[in-house]
Amino acid sequence: MGELFENKLLELVRRGDTEKAAYLKSLDKTILPSFVKRIQENDKTVLREMVVPKWVSWELLYDWAASKKNSSGQRCILCNELSEVGIDFNDKFICEHCFLKLKNMS
Repeated sequence: MGELFENKLLELVRRGDTEKAAYLKSLDKTILPSFVKRIQENDKTVLREMVVPKWVSWELLYDWAASKKNSSGQRCILCNELSEVGIDFNDKFICEHCFLKLKNMS
């Protein structure tokens, strides 16, 4: 998950706002994959078609969507490119190319 998304979720849990925290946890089930793809492309017009609470900002949605898998793979945390091949390390995706670069450095 994205850092902004995780921080917002932790903040809501700490404040005891369980309804908002549950909403964020269920985003996978409530937002259509086509919307996720448009959010990942930074298409803000998708907000007109979606029903989301006012407290959910575009930055929060974008951060959440950027960490989601899609048909063209996951976004690498090092090079920010989409890749289907790579590893998950501490809940972060590293593409094969960046992983091999890191491996060969040592």
